[in-house]
Amino acid sequence: MNFEDVELARQKYHNKVKKCWNIYLIILAMVILFAIPFISITSVARRFTLSSLLPIFVIAFMGLVITGIVVSISTRKEAKAYRKAYKAYFVEKNLKQIFTDLQYNHEAGIDEKTLRSTGMINTGDAYSSNDLTIAKYKDVSLMQADACIQVEHTDSDGDTTYVTIFRGRFMIFEFPKKFNFRLEVVGKSFGAYMVIGKNATTGKKASKIKTESTDFNKHFRIYGDDGFEAYYILDPAFMEKIQNIGETYKYRLMFGFIDNKLLVGLSDGKDSFEPPAAKKPINEQAESEKISNEIRVITDFVDKLSLDRKLFKN
Repeated sequence: MNFEDVELARQKYHNKVKKCWNIYLIILAMVILFAIPFISITSVARRFTLSSLLPIFVIAFMGLVITGIVVSISTRKEAKAYRKAYKAYFVEKNLKQIFTDLQYNHEAGIDEKTLRSTGMINTGDAYSSNDLTIAKYKDVSLMQADACIQVEHTDSDGDTTYVTIFRGRFMIFEFPKKFNFRLEVVGKSFGAYMVIGKNATTGKKASKIKTESTDFNKHFRIYGDDGFEAYYILDPAFMEKIQNIGETYKYRLMFGFIDNKLLVGLSDGKDSFEPPAAKKPINEQAESEKISNEIRVITDFVDKLSLDRKLFKN
């Protein structure tokens, strides 16, 4: 896969979309031309008003909606080809430069059961995930993917809608060392529902924990099985690292320690590793820089939290 292949896929997709919309405009113009005589006849019988044009507006709007659906369906093959080419050239290529043992699948994601099994997050009523990345960085095994979580909401009139409570990415870092407790640290702006409950082994319910740092307690909520064990992780140095990275991402994150894993949720409202709109030629350098910045989000958590240090090793 090279850049020319990506551009060719983009052009094919754009041309197909453009062709479909041109057909719609031609049909719309023909409908209006046929409607003009009707409007003229009715205008003779009564004074012309804007309401005389209402049928045309209705037809144009309905045509717009129907054409949008038809365009989406008829260009699905080209859209998929463009997305696949972009991911292979820009995303996978850049991932290979940073990570080892890479497995990347832009259509797959972190399984909902995997998140639920941590007991750290509520995956809501509708869950989707993509851009699954499994790799190693600085000898730290990791898994990450974009995700969207929605909950069903019914108003007083009985109308049901889906409300997004999380859009961003989840990262799971795995260590040789296994922790004998659960600990969840949630930023004040994270947003998604937590479900940390009883420990399956001990039967103990997680309790709210406060640290000696007033500033840390202000920006994070902490839950765990045992306050004493929590301080094994939350020493002053590590708390400062969490505070710094929390400030970087406006406290829209959570950290969950369970078994030999650290689950990180970043609720930044973004869908990473996505191609730009197909209507303009791709700026190769700009796209490479964008993808590099989005990859750096993953490595930031390893680097800034020093996840390769002795604390997380046997």
